[in-house]
Amino acid sequence: MPGRTILPVAVALLVFIVGALALNPRIIEVNVTGPSPPIANKLKIYVIPEDVIVNEEVKIIIKDLEGSPIEEAKVYVAKNHPSTKGEYIGKTNSSGELTYVFEEEGSYKVYVEKEGFLPQEMLVNVKLEGALSFSIELKEAHNNEQLKTIHITSNEYPVEKAKIYINGTFVGYTNSNGELSYTFKLGKVYEITVKKEGYRGLLIILDMDPEGGTGSIIRPLKDT
Repeated sequence: MPGRTILPVAVALLVFIVGALALNPRIIEVNVTGPSPPIANKLKIYVIPEDVIVNEEVKIIIKDLEGSPIEEAKVYVAKNHPSTKGEYIGKTNSSGELTYVFEEEGSYKVYVEKEGFLPQEMLVNVKLEGALSFSIELKEAHNNEQLKTIHITSNEYPVEKAKIYINGTFVGYTNSNGELSYTFKLGKVYEITVKKEGYRGLLIILDMDPEGGTGSIIRPLKDT
């Protein structure tokens, strides 16, 4: 009968479809963390000035791709840019800005995050203001003593308020001309240390020859 013929055909067709599905399984992706922000929601980081100097204020500015400021973006800073976010330093204001001072030289990672946006990071190289230079000039000589003027400059400009240490004792600051006078005794060796915040310091070994001549060794300090 016709009805009996249709039933075996239907069963065979069903077995064929199930077998085809088994051979070509469909992979179903399930997002358990929620939708990701679109690429258009990417943050942009600006650091002004671009040449970052130790102990000088910089502005960290956060904007979107269209140039609009992003308020209340969380900003983190990490030295030597490790894999972690770093230290939380605050949120941006209504202008998308945050003011910060880097206290040490080195390479830093600035990491920014804001809900609804993809996190962003930027590398910043923080430099010392400059290198110090040393020179010394004889002013007066009395018996076995010599009054000398120490000159401290950077890029040929006098450096005011540089700290001068002689044999480990603080003796004073340089004046507005980058100068400090000190009386040295012949036949002795002096260790002169020069420090100025934001600059690479100097170590000078000054040998006061008994015959009146002097010899010196100058090298930079390892720290400021």
